[in-house]
Amino acid sequence: MPTPTQPAPFQLLRWFAGLSAVVIVLIAVANAWVVTRFLTNHLFKREGEISRDFVQNILVSDGTIDYLRHSENPQVREHFKNTVTHLANMRDMLRANVYGTDRTVLWSSDPTLVGRRFTDNEDLDHAMAGKLKVESGRISHEALSKKEHIGLSPSVQFFVETYIPVFDPSNNQVVGVVELYKAPLALTEAIEEGERQVAIAALGGAIALYVSLFWLIRRADRTMRAQHAKLLEAGTVAALGELASSVSHNIRNPLASIRSSAELSLESPEEHGAECARDIIREVDRISARITELLRLSNQGLPASRPIDVVSLLRGCVADHKNTFQRSRKVLSLESHTAQAVVQADTHLLKQVFDSLLSNAAEAMPPGERCNVSVRDTNNQSVRIEVQDGGAGMSPEVLAQIFRPFFTTKPQGLGLGLPLAKRIVEGLGGSLKIDSRPGEGTSVCIDLPKV
Repeated sequence: MPTPTQPAPFQLLRWFAGLSAVVIVLIAVANAWVVTRFLTNHLFKREGEISRDFVQNILVSDGTIDYLRHSENPQVREHFKNTVTHLANMRDMLRANVYGTDRTVLWSSDPTLVGRRFTDNEDLDHAMAGKLKVESGRISHEALSKKEHIGLSPSVQFFVETYIPVFDPSNNQVVGVVELYKAPLALTEAIEEGERQVAIAALGGAIALYVSLFWLIRRADRTMRAQHAKLLEAGTVAALGELASSVSHNIRNPLASIRSSAELSLESPEEHGAECARDIIREVDRISARITELLRLSNQGLPASRPIDVVSLLRGCVADHKNTFQRSRKVLSLESHTAQAVVQADTHLLKQVFDSLLSNAAEAMPPGERCNVSVRDTNNQSVRIEVQDGGAGMSPEVLAQIFRPFFTTKPQGLGLGLPLAKRIVEGLGGSLKIDSRPGEGTSVCIDLPKV
């Protein structure tokens, strides 16, 4: 059964290169748009304010504002027409309209508009309320459909429409509105040049920011990789040191016993030689078991598995360990809530997991305590095995390191039983969890997928 695949390492530089480029471009475009809109609106508003002051002053200074108050006077009308004709002849002017307070066109550079009323013009309503209204943009087909745009040349692409309220100096009341349609070519060119400069500055700033951040992140990525490699190297050296210490400790003692038994067999009578030989065999088997644990821990895969009954396997394991528990006056029991639970596994490896857990429970419990093994179906897809002992339990500090290879609290332990058991269970697609508190014993919970 294949081991679970490891997640791919996070590619910091690659993610930054793509994501930061998008974010920086969006920020640069947004900033450029905000600056150019502000620049355009400010300049056109300033243009409208200058036009307002000019129109107000010229109408008041030559007295033609009287026509807006008394449009029936023919002499004032002629004088007014001469004045506003100069407005229509101003540079970049497309059309000029003069409205009375009833929204009727009193005069226009386009004679076809004279006498027409525009009652649904919101911009005109603002001007009648005494507010300067400036509207600018490119003329589209939709804009051409507006009544006040009727008659404009299709060649005109960009316009500035200014509604200027005209105030009576005597009572500060609006007596009319002057509407100017202009195509400020020089101002438009200046704005377009400003937009180009803003775009160039935004693009240059975005490139400089991206390059500087990319260099910084690239250097940080290299530094982190180098530090990670050093940490791995240090961890490997530490692991090798722990391995060497554990192996030397757990093999030196059996070797000493083997040597002593061999020396005794040379000096002892023949009847004592068999006992020494048995001691030698037992210690050699002990060394062999330690080496087997090391090899299985370092193995990258699991042997071929087959369907096995966990309940039957546990009964055999409990029967094998019952004598050990009884000799030390401890109780071992098995409680199965299901008649059969078939999983896909290797018999020898799964038996090694159960043997390791039962051996740990036997060593952790004092005489008179009980270890209970239970099997139950959690759902239709998994089976749960719990091993609960009445030992002294483990502190949170010990529990946090219990699955670290070569960590052990036993004088003669190698510290590979639980890490190897966890590796085997997870290799079978299951999970192994331990819950332990000082003075309350330890509970090991294994979930395995059913066939």
